[in-house]
Parts: sequence; structure tokens; C-alpha cells
Amino acid sequence: MRISGLLLMSALAFGQTVQDKSTEHRSYAGAHELIIDNVTGAIEVTASTGGSVEVDIEKTLRAWSQDRMTLAKKEISLAERREGGLVQLMVDGPFRCHCSDNSSNFHGDNLYEFRYDFKIRVPRDTKLDLRTVNDSHILVDGTSGDFRIRNVNGGIEMREVEGSGSVSTVNGPVKVTFARNPQGATSFKSVNGTLDVSFRRGLNADVRMKTMNGGMFTDFAVTPLPMVAEQPEDRNGMKVYRRNRMTGVRIGNGGPELTFETLNGEVLIKNREK
Repeated sequence: MRISGLLLMSALAFGQTVQDKSTEHRSYAGAHELIIDNVTGAIEVTASTGGSVEVDIEKTLRAWSQDRMTLAKKEISLAERREGGLVQLMVDGPFRCHCSDNSSNFHGDNLYEFRYDFKIRVPRDTKLDLRTVNDSHILVDGTSGDFRIRNVNGGIEMREVEGSGSVSTVNGPVKVTFARNPQGATSFKSVNGTLDVSFRRGLNADVRMKTMNGGMFTDFAVTPLPMVAEQPEDRNGMKVYRRNRMTGVRIGNGGPELTFETLNGEVLIKNREK
């Protein structure tokens, strides 16, 4: 494990700010499932030919005074858990309630700012569970394992990937290019962002898609799927039915369900070989 630190002083309009940057490298042999639970900062994962997970971490702390910086160094850390081939890294601090449902809460005013940026190399078949929240992007390149990728304020890009899973963000676009078409159910979601997903020729899938403010486009040949019957909700002795706004189409011979859902953005389902 290698750690280096640098203390910098920078003048802002409102006064002096203390900044501390440090870098760290961690290596995990025999890992085949990786969880990164970040709060602020980017996550970039690239497939490699090596047999271990290699993690480079840049940590940035900012505070208005040295006392606040000292507090930040005491309170902010990178927690690690290892169980067999599973590795979890979680940015930890007083904002974590450590509840049974893994939720997090910020308590009181922020006395400092913190950021973690991850650059990671993994064996191609590593399963990925990545999440971050603020001022962030997530990039995955060349992996073949299943995935669960989540962001809040930032985009997600996946290049030349295989596997199945879920990709979701709130404020940002989703762009995915598959090297091999998904073999299992896979979902793509955003609230404010376009879903731009490219598949290989010969895609066989049942597609459900929805957008409120945008168009839905594909250059694959499709046939309509029947609407799925909605189960009614009991309310004051009455049956209430909600309209399912999902549009369903079959590509090829049908197969795994692919779900595309956004509120403000387009749905683009592309044949990358056209």
C-alpha cells in the first residue's frame, strides 16, 4: 500500500481554504466481485489481462480552516470489506447511518468537502456494483461480467461490455455499447438524460420503453408486443387501474427483457453494425 500527501493553500473570494490531496494504491488478488460505494467523485473501471483488481484512489479534502481539515481527516475514510472473492470499498464518514437498509444521512452542516476519484483495473469477468452521487461520472470499459451501475448527479458510459444487469442515473445521460448482446434481463434508466444503447447484429429481445419528453427510436426491425395487463389497486372498495405507458416491441425472435425508461430524454436503441 502506497500513500502520499500534499497540503496546499489557495485563496478564494470568501477567504482562505485548506486543501489536502493524497493518492493510494490497493491490490486484491483473487477478487471476482467488486463493490465501490462512493459519494462524491468519479469511478472509472477498465478490463485488464491481469488476475487481480488494482485500485488507484485520489482523495481530496477541502476546508475553511486547519481545524476543520483536522476534523475531516479524522472523520472521512475508505472502509474495506473482503469475503472470499468479494471486495467492497465504501467512502465512510458521519453521514453514514450504517442502517440495515444501507441508507445514508448527512447530519448537521457540512464542515468540509471531500472527494474520492477511483481508477480501477479488473479481470474482464469481474462482477461490478458501482455507485456514486455527486459531481461524478462512471465509466466502464471492456468488462464481461454482470453489472449494477448507479449514479445520481452525473452520466454513465459503458464501452465494449458484455454481461447483463442494470444501469441508472437521475441527472445525466446513459451511453452503452455492447460487445456481446445481453443474455439476461437488463434495464437502462434516467430521469433527466438520453438513453443511447448500441447492440450487436442479431439481437433477440423483448423491449419495454418509455419516455415522457422525448422520442423513441431504433434501427432494428421490430414487431409490437401485446400490452401487459395491469393488476388493479384496491381503494375504498373500488378497483383502480393505472395505465401502463410502456411501449413494447419484439426484436428478432424475442428473448431477454430490455427495459428503457426516462422522463426527459430520448430512447435510442441502435444496431452498431449499421
